[in-house]
Amino acid sequence: MKKFLLSLSVLLLSISLASACDFEFTTKDNKTSVKPGEEFVINVKLSLTHRACKVAAKDTKFKFEGMDIVGATDWKQETPMVYTRQIKAKANSDNSKKIMLTATRTCDKDGGHGVFSLPKN
Repeated sequence: MKKFLLSLSVLLLSISLASACDFEFTTKDNKTSVKPGEEFVINVKLSLTHRACKVAAKDTKFKFEGMDIVGATDWKQETPMVYTRQIKAKANSDNSKKIMLTATRTCDKDGGHGVFSLPKN
């Protein structure tokens, strides 16, 4: 009985963890750091891991630290469950040690959260 309950718990946990949206972040030219004042492009990929999401990609909230936003593309639907966009940013010349982009989605199916950061040198 204990093995059954343990197996059931693992299964339920994996299902609940799979219900959130997934974010993937990359930079054009695969940057490993940025310099103060440097402009760069962050590629954002949003994968919906639950089927009937009522929250539009455009309702994703972004928070930026250590950088200013220069521009951004609209969300582009790549497949029924995948959306992408590009964000052009400029690293601040302040004393912060890194830049950080946080993406958050809130819905009744756990939403999603993703963080991207790069050191400033």
